[in-house]
Amino acid sequence: MDFQRVFDAGRRAHGRYLTIIVAPADGPRSRLGIVASRKVGGAVVRNRAKRLIRQVFRTESAPRAHFDLVVIAKPATAQVGAADVATDYRLTLKRLGLSNS
Repeated sequence: MDFQRVFDAGRRAHGRYLTIIVAPADGPRSRLGIVASRKVGGAVVRNRAKRLIRQVFRTESAPRAHFDLVVIAKPATAQVGAADVATDYRLTLKRLGLSNS
């Protein structure tokens, strides 16, 4: 995935724990890119946040069309569980108009 293309051409929505940037995908399926800076925490904490985001991306229903998503973890992501991250993910996609529900 070309992160810079998504950052430049994508639409952005902020949630409580995540910021999602979305651009139309070049290929036949949606792709995920994750950004977790040192503001989130140390390496162990950042990796946990990235695992939570990957899990949510896999388990939640996909947007109607194919998109490249860049999800930026906020520092608060490290202190919450998968259910909270999933709820924030759904609400943020809804703000972008990409939710199936």
